[in-house]
Amino acid sequence: MADIFEPPVLVDDPSFGMRAIRNAMDAIEFLEEWPFEQRSKLHACACEACCAAYDGRGEADVARKAFIAWARWAGIRACGSAMFDGVERSGVVELF
Repeated sequence: MADIFEPPVLVDDPSFGMRAIRNAMDAIEFLEEWPFEQRSKLHACACEACCAAYDGRGEADVARKAFIAWARWAGIRACGSAMFDGVERSGVVELF
């Protein structure tokens, strides 16, 4: 898949819990679950970048950076570590 986020983005949101955002579709799903009244232009830009990466019109790295920028703005915290394919990874991304 060309839409893989490397490294994955680990987020911890009180409403949604800890999630590993491994690719553009994971990011799209997270963004679509976000409450409508809390969305912004940055949310729309992140959605567009992730959709573009998913369908091959854009780059995964651009989508990942757009998602991280939105997550910082939205106040979503980075979580410390998670298991990926049986290997613990920590400090995958610093959102703050």
